[in-house]
Amino acid sequence: MHAQPDRDAVFHRMQAEGLTACAMSALANPTLEQWRHITAPERAVLLGCHGAEAGHAATGPAPSARLLACAMFSPRRGRVWEFDFTTFRNAAALAVPMARGGLGWAFDNLDCAAVMGLCPSPNRHAWRLAESCGFRVLGHLPDACLHARKNAWVDGVLVLCTPQSLADIEKL
Repeated sequence: MHAQPDRDAVFHRMQAEGLTACAMSALANPTLEQWRHITAPERAVLLGCHGAEAGHAATGPAPSARLLACAMFSPRRGRVWEFDFTTFRNAAALAVPMARGGLGWAFDNLDCAAVMGLCPSPNRHAWRLAESCGFRVLGHLPDACLHARKNAWVDGVLVLCTPQSLADIEKL
């Protein structure tokens, strides 16, 4: 999603569904301006997961279909990218296949050897989703993540996914 109105619509939807605090847990009251900065095309790739019809999801742009989730990929160091994923409430049951699809897209379309994430430990749903998508827990990092709702630094769970770990989990 390169167009500003498309990226703004994602923020407004997250806000309407009460998801901005989860999606942007390091910010107390995430603003549209902060979202614009984080998702600027020169900083990140924002990928939409759209529903073609009830119960099915397609990863990529589909302007006529309803947005079910979004994945943001940000380059880190070398060929390692960072991954953030938000599922909208009506599509929670599809989170794992959509996230796996987004990761597959990243490995196929970005200069990407691995994808990492640092999940605040209170966001257990996030690191459990990561494990369901082939991420391996590399470690627990004390006080690594600012958790704005708690107004405190919390432990982080460092996770990593490779094309092989994604393929392995999809075989199960």
